[in-house]
Amino acid sequence: MPGTRTSFKDMDCGFAQAIELIGDQWCFLIIRNLLLGMTRFEDFNAHLSISSKVLAHRLERLTAAGIIKARVDPRDARGKIYELTPKGEELKLVYGALTEWGDKWSPKAGGVRTEFFDTKTGDMIGGFAAVSKTGRLLDEGRVASRTGPGGSAVRDELATMIARRMVK
Repeated sequence: MPGTRTSFKDMDCGFAQAIELIGDQWCFLIIRNLLLGMTRFEDFNAHLSISSKVLAHRLERLTAAGIIKARVDPRDARGKIYELTPKGEELKLVYGALTEWGDKWSPKAGGVRTEFFDTKTGDMIGGFAAVSKTGRLLDEGRVASRTGPGGSAVRDELATMIARRMVK
């Protein structure tokens, strides 16, 4: 993708690949606004106070990554309506977790900025937690990671570097 930031496309790491696909802070805010129902260029432009050139580039980036799609605006054939693809919709939980984390570690005196709830029951969601494949809720102290079947030497190299530092 064009731009001045470092590309992670050749880094064999799922986290790095997610960052490569999503992009930068403007892309995250565009995704947030799409999740909240915003669809038009002029609305993103006004709400985010982003330059038209930067906004157009970020929308192109998210479209090329398959996170959003654009269709002709029925009100004005020169314009576009932007929508999340299924790939983009899956970022809803990431958005929720990052929002919750931000409210926890950068709190506002009046309380959380965003509340999440179950659309069927109206029950508040108390957190975005890890769930085992058997359905058991896990707290962050019980969550770890390891190299998976498609993994590369990246994680092993990192573990070796860390272990070497701990010996000294």
